Amino acid sequence: MTIMEPSSLLCTPLRSVWKVQGNPTETLWWPAKNPTKGQKTVLFFVPGNPGLVEYYTRFLEEIYSSSECHLEIYGVSHLGHSTGQHTRLPHTHNKNKFYSLQDQIDHKAACFDAIRAMNSSETRYIFIAHSVGSYICAEVLKMRQTEGIHRLIALFPTLREIALTPNGVSMVRIGAVIPNCLVSTAATLASWMPAPIRHGLTALATGQREPSLSVTAHQLMSGSIVGNILHMAFEEMDTIKALDHDFYDAHVDKFVMYYSKNDHWAPLEHYDYMKEKFPKAQVYLCQENIPHAFIFEEKHSSYMAQKVVAWIEDRY
Repeated sequence: MTIMEPSSLLCTPLRSVWKVQGNPTETLWWPAKNPTKGQKTVLFFVPGNPGLVEYYTRFLEEIYSSSECHLEIYGVSHLGHSTGQHTRLPHTHNKNKFYSLQDQIDHKAACFDAIRAMNSSETRYIFIAHSVGSYICAEVLKMRQTEGIHRLIALFPTLREIALTPNGVSMVRIGAVIPNCLVSTAATLASWMPAPIRHGLTALATGQREPSLSVTAHQLMSGSIVGNILHMAFEEMDTIKALDHDFYDAHVDKFVMYYSKNDHWAPLEHYDYMKEKFPKAQVYLCQENIPHAFIFEEKHSSYMAQKVVAWIEDRY
């Protein structure tokens, strides 16, 4: 007779609002299928910008379904980057606040602290992050260097000199001409459209397909969210400059960095730089020329999920 574990009866991911230091936090959770079998590993995922964790559901689900039974996954959205019932609660504060990059770093450190408090001291933690999420996770690692973080898997990471990258240069030029408030207002107007019309126009404008299309059309399209995305993006340009070489030298064994030639936020020059400065690090160049926003295409999402599974299981 087969004994069913409680987690095997659940449809993943489990969606919840997690209150972290008073901040309602949109969270996706994949509980360990059998937490008693082997050492438990908790994967903590931090998205890029836009920081809606729903964009990464398919990617994280494949990691979960392809991994060993003791893997548990938490993915969280950035503060101010998601909307829903949790932003309309009567006691929710700062509904229209613009959150800084440092706010997001402190928030992820608090999320990690909360996860650690729920697990035993033997639990192994792996950070996985995309784009600027990699910088955020690196800053959390700086703050929590002795707290059991086994690995930081940085996918298409923007770890240095973002403003000098091709996309960074373009964004700074556009920002000098078009104010953030104008873009936020346009998003607010779009949010007032009937859902089917907004859905169709978003498909035409972006070329996205499901499931990402629905996230963009119905979760991203909000004046406050777009305002926070842009506010954070321009802070990234001003904040993420020269690399902290002493820190990376001390923790190079924890990092896996994955770059692509087809990336205008973390270009080939960044891969070359990290390979030269940290020859002992696991720094890889994608052979498939996958774009920075890999989550929008199912084949790219699946390819990256299988890469991550191999790194989790130390097959590289």
